[in-house]
Amino acid sequence: MILGMDYINKYNLHVDIQQQLVSIEHKNTIAILPFDKHRNHIKIPVTTTKTVYITPNSSQVRVVSIPISSIRSIFILHPFFRNQQALAIDTTKLEFKNYSSTVMLLNISPFSQTLRKGTCLGYLLSSFLPIRSQVSVFLPHGSIGAASCSGVSPTHDPMVATAVTEHASSSSCDDAFLHTSCPRNASSISDCSSTPDVNSTVLELINSLLNHTKDSHQKHALYSSLVPFHKVFDTTKHNIARTPISHLINTVPHYPFACRPYPQANKEETMYTLIQEFLHAGLISESNSPYAAPALMVKKKDGSLRFVVDYKRLNAVTIKDSSPLPNMEDTLQKLGRGYSYFSKLDLKSGFYQIPITDQDKKKTAFITPFGLYQFNVLPMGLRNSPPTFQRVMTHTLKSCRTFSLVYIDDIIVYSKSFSDHLNHVKSVLSALQASNLILNPPKCALAVQEIDYLGHTINISGIKPTQDKIAAILQIPEPRTLSQANSFIGALGWYRKFLPDFARVAAPIHSVTNLTRNHRYKFKWLQEQSDAFKQLKHMLNTAPLFLHYPIDGLPLVLTTDASNIAIGGVLQQEVEGTLRNLYYHSQIITPAERKY
Repeated sequence: MILGMDYINKYNLHVDIQQQLVSIEHKNTIAILPFDKHRNHIKIPVTTTKTVYITPNSSQVRVVSIPISSIRSIFILHPFFRNQQALAIDTTKLEFKNYSSTVMLLNISPFSQTLRKGTCLGYLLSSFLPIRSQVSVFLPHGSIGAASCSGVSPTHDPMVATAVTEHASSSSCDDAFLHTSCPRNASSISDCSSTPDVNSTVLELINSLLNHTKDSHQKHALYSSLVPFHKVFDTTKHNIARTPISHLINTVPHYPFACRPYPQANKEETMYTLIQEFLHAGLISESNSPYAAPALMVKKKDGSLRFVVDYKRLNAVTIKDSSPLPNMEDTLQKLGRGYSYFSKLDLKSGFYQIPITDQDKKKTAFITPFGLYQFNVLPMGLRNSPPTFQRVMTHTLKSCRTFSLVYIDDIIVYSKSFSDHLNHVKSVLSALQASNLILNPPKCALAVQEIDYLGHTINISGIKPTQDKIAAILQIPEPRTLSQANSFIGALGWYRKFLPDFARVAAPIHSVTNLTRNHRYKFKWLQEQSDAFKQLKHMLNTAPLFLHYPIDGLPLVLTTDASNIAIGGVLQQEVEGTLRNLYYHSQIITPAERKY
């Protein structure tokens, strides 16, 4: 029995025996008290490296600095931050390397807040300093008011402004607000401003990737791990990868072919702007090639326009690259071995980052109303683009193959613990940065315990279809043509492993879709097909669309069934007296098989 549990729970009291400290949380601030009040600590000021703007009711992870190269110690808040209700700092211990670290800043007020460069956020407590290190403290000249003394500018919150003024009148700047300068003749300290120059937009992108993380320590660790790889998240410019693999266009003997440009008068300005951007980035060059494929702008799902080239004639004479792409089903099954943390990384305009051999650039030439150009990088639409891209990514991540999978431009990193995952993500980002590859942050997900990948939602327990894919199938109208029927059955086919007896139920539809070219005119959609269509949709709505991953060491149960229409089976595993479904399989019996 522990006396005072109500108080401990109310104030989230923590006792750190190793550091001889007690921390108490109250009103979004943390007070830290040492066991021995007479112990003489050296206070090392922790300051912001850049001006910080924090929107209302939001948080940001920002870089802070000290005049000491490396130290790990207890962090205590500056008195100003302990005595106001607008800004909070979510950390009690900081580790500095190369003079810098990161902290989580929380704006818990309905007003925007500003912290100027050099604002003292608090102090590291240390009983000693590294050898030959010094901290010199001086007072700013001509300081008037707390804002100028501390570097805090709460311009939009009158409550904070009042608190600052009151604090200034009741406290001495000598104790409360410290500014640091670089000591002279100190070998362990160089330049106080040695924090790497990182684009603030990139930091915001990195920060946005961590919004889902509720654990502040994990969020801090992730941010600290991602910032050194900020170039991988910088989408402000186009990059061409550094890789020994370039795209080859092997063709059968042929004469070069040329087409006229497609007329798209209402989209010409958009195309012209994009052409200029590509020229400036070095993705394309002006050309005098005998080849000329037509370029056009097509609408994407979000309404924006995508630049594409119609390489139909070039693809017709291109020798197929037989390099296999990963089997998606195998890829999904590999993720079911007790992994708890996942990260998904998506490459920005992936193909445009892959170089193409000099002798084949002329074959990629495309014609526009503004002239003839050719690609210096791998364009979309070429017959062998996916195998080349897969080879580049497999080569780039060969050192990470035990904890990552790549399917063309989608990378997934998987781990059994958060600490392992942190190291795995850093290894993958290091490999990408070494190859000068750039990610598309809005399509990335970091350190999550459930992730959508290749049309499936995956977690430690099992796998299920993503809700948006199922919703899209349920919205398909009842087919009236062969093409529509094939589209419906094709969309369902990817998820047939979740549906018991799929082949038997879908047999009426298969009977009118499995037609050779000369017999397609026989297609008829009758009541039998309509009933099957409705039953399949009902199964998607009602069946438990979830499959468990197998557990090593436990026996498997295979149950089979057959009829004169189809054969099927379910693979299960008994766990604690309950049968778990691992996989459903079914297929229609061919006329030849019915004779067995």
